[in-house]
Amino acid sequence: MKNRLLLLFTFSLFLNFSIFAQKQQAGPVYVDSAKAVPSRALSKSKLVPPESEFKLYNPRNRGINKVVPGKGLPKTEDPALQKKMGEIKAKAPLFTFDGAITRSTPSDPTGVAGPNHYLSAWNSAFRIWDKSGNPLTDAASLASIGGEFQNEVLGDPIVVYDEAADRFILSQFSDTPESFLVAVSQGPDPVNDGWYTYRFETNGVLPDYPKISVWSDGYYITTNKNTNTADESQVIYVLERDKMLLGQTAKVASFPLPGVETNGFYSPAGFHTVGKQLPPRGNAPIIFMQDDAWAGVSEDHLKLWLVNVDWNNVASSTIAESQELNEAAGVSPFIATFDGGSFSNLSQPGNAPDIDALQATMMYMTQYRRFSDHNSVVMNFVVDIDPSPAEHAGIRWYELRQPSGGGAWTVYQEGTYAPDNHDRFSGSIGIDTRGNIGLGFTVLDDNPESPVYPSIRYTGRFANDQRGLMTIEEQSIVEGDSPDPNTRYGDYAHLSVDPADGITFWHNAEMFRGVDRVNKIGVFRIAASTGNDIGPIALVSPQDATLTDSEQITVRIRNFGTNAQSNFQVSYSIDGGPAVTETFTGTLAATSSQEFTFSEPADLSEIGTTYTITITTSLSNDSATGNDSIEEEVRNLPPRDVGVTSIDSPATGQNLSASEEVTVTIENFGGEPQQDIPVSYQVGNNSSVNEVYNEVLPVGGAAVYTFNETANLSPFGRYKITARTNLTDDFDPTNDSETKSVANLNCIPEGSDCSFGDGISYFELGDILNERIPCGDGYNDFISASTDLDRSYGNFTVTVQSYFGEEDFEKFSMWIDLNDNGVFDDEERVITSEVIAAPNTSYSFDFTIPNDAPLGQHLLRIRAGDTRYEGDLNDPCSVMDYGTTHDYSVNVTDSTLDIEDFILNEASLVVLTEGESQYRVVMETSFDQPLRITVHNILGQKMLENKLENNGDGYVYDLDMSYAARGVYLVRVGTRKVGKVKRFIVK
Repeated sequence: MKNRLLLLFTFSLFLNFSIFAQKQQAGPVYVDSAKAVPSRALSKSKLVPPESEFKLYNPRNRGINKVVPGKGLPKTEDPALQKKMGEIKAKAPLFTFDGAITRSTPSDPTGVAGPNHYLSAWNSAFRIWDKSGNPLTDAASLASIGGEFQNEVLGDPIVVYDEAADRFILSQFSDTPESFLVAVSQGPDPVNDGWYTYRFETNGVLPDYPKISVWSDGYYITTNKNTNTADESQVIYVLERDKMLLGQTAKVASFPLPGVETNGFYSPAGFHTVGKQLPPRGNAPIIFMQDDAWAGVSEDHLKLWLVNVDWNNVASSTIAESQELNEAAGVSPFIATFDGGSFSNLSQPGNAPDIDALQATMMYMTQYRRFSDHNSVVMNFVVDIDPSPAEHAGIRWYELRQPSGGGAWTVYQEGTYAPDNHDRFSGSIGIDTRGNIGLGFTVLDDNPESPVYPSIRYTGRFANDQRGLMTIEEQSIVEGDSPDPNTRYGDYAHLSVDPADGITFWHNAEMFRGVDRVNKIGVFRIAASTGNDIGPIALVSPQDATLTDSEQITVRIRNFGTNAQSNFQVSYSIDGGPAVTETFTGTLAATSSQEFTFSEPADLSEIGTTYTITITTSLSNDSATGNDSIEEEVRNLPPRDVGVTSIDSPATGQNLSASEEVTVTIENFGGEPQQDIPVSYQVGNNSSVNEVYNEVLPVGGAAVYTFNETANLSPFGRYKITARTNLTDDFDPTNDSETKSVANLNCIPEGSDCSFGDGISYFELGDILNERIPCGDGYNDFISASTDLDRSYGNFTVTVQSYFGEEDFEKFSMWIDLNDNGVFDDEERVITSEVIAAPNTSYSFDFTIPNDAPLGQHLLRIRAGDTRYEGDLNDPCSVMDYGTTHDYSVNVTDSTLDIEDFILNEASLVVLTEGESQYRVVMETSFDQPLRITVHNILGQKMLENKLENNGDGYVYDLDMSYAARGVYLVRVGTRKVGKVKRFIVK
């Protein structure tokens, strides 16, 4: 019989004088107990096969999102970002195997190594393996555990190994009634020993997303429960570990998280003890990240609570705020919110749906280990490394430390792992007995040129490596060949450390093979496992620069083994030529790296040449020769080569001003530092603004420059801005300039909700193909994307998709601003309220433009959304409750016109006075063939004749008349047969 006590929530405040802030404390809000129900050994039981049909498991509980649009730091790139992959070569996995093949969505992979077994589980089944990946049982339903698990298959399983007790623990939840079901193996053998099973009821609320951790005085379970009242209701559950190991009736106490802020879905973490040495009883830490993009959070930080349970007087137990680790304490700002908190975030290759990044989640497990002189805990969560609308997921990871005798936690190291353009998420991190860290994760990339389906990889670092970096070169456990057919992914991965040796990592995560979800288990090591093993890991110098015929070669050598090494040979060769061999005479300690500089230099003097340098080590008793050689490329850069790589502002906006700042990024592509770089910008065919960037720009460096002279963009319409550098003797003029199109619009309908899939996810018109369009704030500026529309054809077809479609609710409309006034008028709407009936399905709609439509560039606006809700689809300025608005450009042409039609009927010729007898001749036309310009004086004498090319917006010629006599002149632009003429005066 259960003894149940529902306690009134207790809440108190006390002053912590060490940080001069009030901290909150609470007692248990719910106490209960459960009897053990023993079950037979699995080897003596009839195992129930798992369900084989497709099943969607347990939609994740979600409360009210508390994201404040525009709030939160950083506003730029993640400050802890690791941009380059580790250089230390890692060995491939020891072995891999399929832990489960299922069509359950999501599969919830979890698994843990014991001394002699590996226990894996998924929705809603389990299997036991030996340590070589051979099955010891069939795949079986969780109901096969028996006892309280009988007929229970709701899922969300978690398995852990209690190393101090040499026991396995397996859990799932139940809704008959709402409960945790927990099974503790009766001995170290999960196959041949029986189980103690428990049902801990949770007071009528399903304990969503439960995660178990082992502490000395209890099994701690964190949940995504009572989301909107997490600071005062049941979130953390503590089970009476000592009694459960003996199969006795055990108590459970539940606590809130006082002072916490959440954002819809959330998942805090308890510290999970790895290793045989348990921490002292009490002060069990709980941790959760707090994003300053959420309401109520003023600064990004990691928040810690301490739980102290008195099993003799449970009502006196407490949970209290302990620490907030903010930027001053070593926690760099982070963006942990994707798409306003929705579950559809990261784009996959092809037309597959966006999948869940698993945001606002301390990823399982948060592993705690005791060392001789300190205690460490490692953890990770997903972040968006760039605040732009297109998400780029990376993994923010931490190692916190405290003195071995206890006390405050400090940030020992942090990093954000995102070394290239791939998304990385669903991480699981662990720390071995030597202090090395292993990190498993999922990789994804929707780039159609090099797509990456959800794939499982790992990296890591050695204990003595530079802090904040994953120094191990990324390795693959398995590469996926299919997308996730559902938005749900994971919902987690699980990395454990093998207790048999303390250095082997076992990682279990989800990938896709055809229609199946596969839980792939990869076994790998970071720690050295051989005595004699060295190899080169990097070319330190030279790097890309302006090189000479006498370059010193410096390399970095790694001792991968456990024995110190000295007096071994090191060689280099250039482009496969003769090797230069010398001797490393120092001592290279175990698992360390040192630099070595050759005494004989290399000739790398050919400008523009890329050299391949091969570096080799030779150790007589090397046990792993596969890492004895590397190749690196070095380019001899031209000394002078700079260019504008981006125009950062202005951007398309609403009611732009007459004084918009123009900001550009300048990069040094050359091999020498540069200073006093001429830089200019031009709006359309207006005069260039010329200024000088005065700072020193180092080799490979980039700098942001804001022009002193602003741009007048106040009239509504579309503008083409070109920015360039004008460095004397620049080696490559083709990389000097960048062009950007922006528009001043009378309205930009930002603020529509697209987190449920509403709006346009795919757009195709002529040369424009825009796939997997990010959600953002409901508006996207794509006006730099343009296509030609030949008005003589009359009819055109546009193709669109949405991630949402239901009956005739989702509809699509389109406008073309043919009068170029920056306003999308009703008569300019070319498609009206066409139905998008199904999600992820292409719909094509026909439209026409008038045969007298103005030639040239025009803005195009598209909108789609759910028309059942507020907002008018056919009002281009209306903010719809659910939907998106996008702007593009089109160029109206006419293939039936000849050159005379263009010049005489369509072009306009103007002569602009620039001052000091300088003039700019501009003829705006969509005709793009070469023309000629001539200048005559009033007597008919030809003063100038030259060839003109169209610059994209028309023909422009800068005319210097400073040496010409005062008087009237005529300028003509055209062919020899026909042209436009303009009169101007030189004063």
